[in-house]
Amino acid sequence: MIKDRVALDLPEYLHLLTGYYHKDAAYRSVREKGTDDWQVIATLGGSGRFGSGESVFITQRRDIVLTRPGVAHDYGSAPGSDGWELLWAHFQPRSHWYNWLIWAPEGDGPMPIRLSEERWERALSALRRSHHLASGAQPHGLDFAMNALEETILVCHSQVMQGQPTMDERVSQTLRYIHTHLAEKISVPFLADMTALSPSRLAHLFQKQLGVAPMQYLDLQRIERSKLLLERTSSGVKHIAEEVGMDPVYFSLRFKQHTGVSPREYRQRAMGEKTS
Repeated sequence: MIKDRVALDLPEYLHLLTGYYHKDAAYRSVREKGTDDWQVIATLGGSGRFGSGESVFITQRRDIVLTRPGVAHDYGSAPGSDGWELLWAHFQPRSHWYNWLIWAPEGDGPMPIRLSEERWERALSALRRSHHLASGAQPHGLDFAMNALEETILVCHSQVMQGQPTMDERVSQTLRYIHTHLAEKISVPFLADMTALSPSRLAHLFQKQLGVAPMQYLDLQRIERSKLLLERTSSGVKHIAEEVGMDPVYFSLRFKQHTGVSPREYRQRAMGEKTS
């Protein structure tokens, strides 16, 4: 995770940060190194500009743009427009979302799609609901907000699926292996050998399509699995760490980095919610 979020003009947040802007014609946002999270921007009115120089595209109503971690941000109101009305979300995907975030497999920049009117209405409704829930204080509001964002992502992915295959089969093979062998020792060289790629080529392809490195993705899957075990079993933290293939000390460190709390605190909160 990038630690200095203030320098990126982004606050700390847990899983999801949303916002609504109605900006004038002078609006521009630049983050040369991108961010450590994913971002979606939906254009509600006016028009937006993404990129610079020869790599520019303009968005209008019904356009949603997805940006992977580490991809430069340079966007703002489109030249000649009166302004830009947009709804946005920065987020850390749930573990099962990654297959739905391949909108342009070989792209190096922001990934735009233009939705059909029917899909647009559904995606926008879900994104608005996500923003409302993420900004409120109701019980489980953040979880409901993530559910609504998931609907937005799914609606967009359903349109992407109509036009093109979404994932390199070697990346798909890697994902299948990771998901079914979480408790085992896994390395990039091992995965590369399995897919007949060099380690550097697999790492590059994986990062390009999923926005995270293979071992980072593996850690995320292990953390998500451990959450379920903490919520649904009475197994000790050390046993759960071993069950997801992580050293207990490293597991506790990564779990807190990902969730903001220790495994024991997470379990206490989960149990408290069940009994309240």
